[in-house]
Amino acid sequence: MTDSSRDAEDAPVVPELDVPEVEVPELDVPEPTIPDAVIPEAALAEPVIPPAPPEEAPTRAARRTTAAQKLAAAPIPASEPRSTAPPPDPAVVPPATGATPGSYRAWTIASYSFLGLLLTGAVVTIVVLLS
Repeated sequence: MTDSSRDAEDAPVVPELDVPEVEVPELDVPEPTIPDAVIPEAALAEPVIPPAPPEEAPTRAARRTTAAQKLAAAPIPASEPRSTAPPPDPAVVPPATGATPGSYRAWTIASYSFLGLLLTGAVVTIVVLLS
């Protein structure tokens, strides 16, 4: 005997299944109830028309007050001696202009230079990796 005939003899026999016909019931879907639209009374009322503007309406420039009128109307406050700046002291010498080794400006320039170097390195690394 060949292998294929032996497999056919050993295979179990499956009986034909008898599938009954299924009856699908009709769906009972009620009609939706849609209410009538409600229109507000304000939409149905007569529109209110404003009165006509005067023949010669004042322009914006005519209504505006000038700076001279504002200054003339405002009272001039008296300054207190405590709120004004003191006279300059000749004993106080301002620092030299420019970056000194211990100044904040020197540290700022160094920090931003380092950050720029890091950014350049990151861009070069990405370009090398993508190419």
